[in-house]
Parts: sequence; structure tokens; C-alpha cells
Amino acid sequence: MVWIKICGITNLEDAKSISELGVDAIGFVLSADSPRKVEAITAYSIIKALRAKENKISMVGVFVNEEIRRVLDDCRSLKLDYIQLSGDEDRDYLKDLREKAKDIKIIKSIRIKSKNESYKAKINKKVDKLKEYADFILLDNYSKNVYGGTGVPFNWDIVKDYSGEIPVIISGGLDAENVRQAVDIVKPFGVDASSKLEIYPGKKDMDKVTGFINALK
Repeated sequence: MVWIKICGITNLEDAKSISELGVDAIGFVLSADSPRKVEAITAYSIIKALRAKENKISMVGVFVNEEIRRVLDDCRSLKLDYIQLSGDEDRDYLKDLREKAKDIKIIKSIRIKSKNESYKAKINKKVDKLKEYADFILLDNYSKNVYGGTGVPFNWDIVKDYSGEIPVIISGGLDAENVRQAVDIVKPFGVDASSKLEIYPGKKDMDKVTGFINALK
């Protein structure tokens, strides 16, 4: 089964329920103008409660165009396993972050603007610039208004059978109805879902989360 991350966690109830379903990671939006944003102190209390039960689930902090100092501070205080960069962070930003956070896995998001399959060459070019300092590339749908959480899939055929030199995670409008198709087309390392598994922004629907996971089994 592919690696599964459920993002946009804002409360302990959801975090506990999702961790019991056997997902690999949960994500906390720690910066950006998002209805799913949580303060570091809230994320800390959730993470502390999960780890007190010796839960092995990985913790991901999601940042958008954030100062590196702030990213590092949150990583250390929350003891994050992954940093996800979902903004316009460039190669120099990743290089600086990697030098200062050698033991943290870095996920770098690339937002896909075009529906044209020829766009794959542009994606490959972006990946080539970033792969030296990122551990994973996350492919998401582009929106001019928000960095992620659009609830809209991109054209998976653009990255059909993606075979880059770095593991790929796909995101953007994934749910129980379409995730199997997305995985069959792209054959990614992992998947990342959030907005399509909610009752309202920041509150997960456990029936939808369970259906999503079952669709991947």
C-alpha cells in the first residue's frame, strides 16, 4: 500500500481517530492563510498526546513561504518528522534549510498549472532543481488564491507512471472515489488528502477518511 498522509489536522479527536486507522503521517498547517491553520501550541498538545501512547505515526509541519528560522523553531519544539514546504520556496531556500536541518525529511510541493500533458517537461525541470535538497516532491493542483487545500485534482496523465529520481506524493482533491485511479495512473510513493475528507474546514469526516484508506488497500 502507498504511504498515506492526512493533512489539515486541527484537533486531538481527529488526530487520535486517524492514527488508529493506520495512516503513515498526519499534517499540521503551521503557516499560511488557511482555515486549517493551527498554532504551534495546539499542534504540540496533539503531538504530545499521540506520542504518549507510543504512536508511531509521523508528524508533518506544513509551511508556506515562512522564514527558515521559524520553520526550524517549530521543528525542534514540536519534534517534527517532516517539513512540508507548500509555497514558492526555491533551490537556495531548500539548500539553506537542508544545511540547518540535516535529520528532518523535506517534502517540497510543486503546483501544477496546466492540463496539457506536455507540461511534464516543465515539472521534470523543477524537480531537477530541487531534488538535491528535498527528500520528496509533492504534486498538487495550482490555484492563484491558495497554496493547497483546493479540493480540485490536477490532470494525473501529466505525470503518468512518474519515474523521477525522487519519491513523489500526489495531492489535490483526493477522496475514496478517485484515489485508486490516481494511484494507478501516477504510481506514486504516497498520497496526501485533506479538504475532500472533511465535514467542514479543519474537521475531518471519519467515514470519508476510512473510505479513503480502504480504497487504497
